[in-house]
This record gives sequence, structure tokens and C-alpha cells, in this order.
Amino acid sequence: MRRRMSLTAIRSKTCNRAPLRPRWYWPVLHLSGIAGGLMLGLGTGVWLGWSGTVYAVTADLTDRALSLTSNAGLAVRAVYADGRAYTDREKLKTELGIAIGDPILGFDTEDAKARLESLPWIEHATVGRFLPDTIKIKLVERKPLAIWQHDGRYSLIDRDGGEIVGEITATEMRRRFEGLRILAGEGAPEQAVDLFKMLSAEPELSERVTAASWVGDRRWTLTLDNGVSVLLPERAPLDAWRFLARLAKEQALLDRAIVTIDLRQAPMRLHLKLDEAETGNRRV
Repeated sequence: MRRRMSLTAIRSKTCNRAPLRPRWYWPVLHLSGIAGGLMLGLGTGVWLGWSGTVYAVTADLTDRALSLTSNAGLAVRAVYADGRAYTDREKLKTELGIAIGDPILGFDTEDAKARLESLPWIEHATVGRFLPDTIKIKLVERKPLAIWQHDGRYSLIDRDGGEIVGEITATEMRRRFEGLRILAGEGAPEQAVDLFKMLSAEPELSERVTAASWVGDRRWTLTLDNGVSVLLPERAPLDAWRFLARLAKEQALLDRAIVTIDLRQAPMRLHLKLDEAETGNRRV
């Protein structure tokens, strides 16, 4: 009987024991409560205030309250950013608007999110505050689809046909975006998504396209990796593209000494301009 009572007592003491907390938990909780009360009172004062003096006092007391929480351990000690590939690091830090040692409770995550999404490369940003001392950022950057050449300048185009950044230099283009196709012609970015969708219907041939020019706001002229120009028709360009892919496989058309392939009347008629250096200037 004594043994059973002893086990019951032990069980009772174990169940009533408070869960273990980190050493900083209670001091931070206490100071956070004080700071929260101060902020609530200050907010009420602002709502009731009628003069600029009230606002000035409120701002001062708010700073003091945040300083209390910072001294208690609620200060930024680490900032992590995930997903950054093209965004400039210094611009990211500037728009984030937080520094190591700043009170973490004074950091406005929604305001930081809006500022980050104003940067040219960032399509979407998620900003999280993790107490007691960590800020985490998740970035989704816009994906470059092509380079648009216009008026002697170069701009990057994303997968929606919009410009990602302003003008880029030819050196930067070759260094960072060498694998992207070059588009030319007024209105080319708006048509780029449909063009790339069409090209993907013939993946092997698509890999050979290095540039594309939007002509007369109605049709494309493609440039292949061997310098051959391919004139696509205004109507049913996909059919013409598939027709060319079939000729390239079955007749090795692209291995011939050809300068231009005119598909504007394909498949009824195909015009080829041959290389003058090897065959003379004639059409087939």
C-alpha cells in the first residue's frame, strides 16, 4: 500500500511540473509584456492626441520600449536570404532596411517585402521574423528568357515578355547571359512567349536557333547557329516550323550550302538561297 501511494505521489509531482524553458524565456517575456503595454498605451495616446508634441513623445517612448526588448535579447543577430541569383547583394541589404543589432520587434516584415519586390529582379519575396533574433527571406527572381536588341541597346526579357532591368552592356550580356537568344524588332518581347512555345515543338531544331527578328509586326525571321536565316510565314508558323524540321531530318537540308530558307509559302513552295561562294547566286 505504501509503495502504491509513493508511485502515485511521484506521478502527481511529475504531471504538475512546469515544462522546461530556455533561460532567456522569462526575462524576455517579462520585458516584452512591459514593452507591449507601453506600445498599447502609446497607441492610445496617439489616437487621442491633437498636437505634434504627442506624436513626438510617442515616438521617443516607442524607441525606448524597443530598446528594452533589444537589451533583453530580442535583437537581430542573423539574416538569411534564399533564392538570390541575380539581385545585387548591396541593393538587397539597403531595401531590407535592417542591420545586425536592431530591435527585431521594430522590423516591419510587410514593409520590407514591398521594398524588396520593387527591385527589378525580384518577382516575389517572403520575409519572416523568428524570435528571438533571426530574419529569414525567401526570394523568387524573374527568369530571363531572351535578350532584346533595340535602338542599339540590349535589355533582358522575362518569361512574361517584360523587361527585367534597364539597358545592359554587350560585355555583360556575353559574360552573364551568353546562352540566351537575341530578339530584335519592335514588339518582339510581347511575341516572345508564343515564339518559344512554337520552337519547343521541335526541340532538336530549336537548339540551333540563336536569334529571332519580329518583322513588320506580323512574322518571325530566325537565325540558326550556322548563320542560315529562316523566314517563317505570318499564318500557321508552327506548320512551317515542323515542315522544316522534317526536311532537316530526312534530307539533311541544313547541311547544305544555304544562306536563306524561305518558308512563307510552305509547304506548297520552298525557296532556298544558296551560298554564292560555292554555288553562285541562284534560287532553288
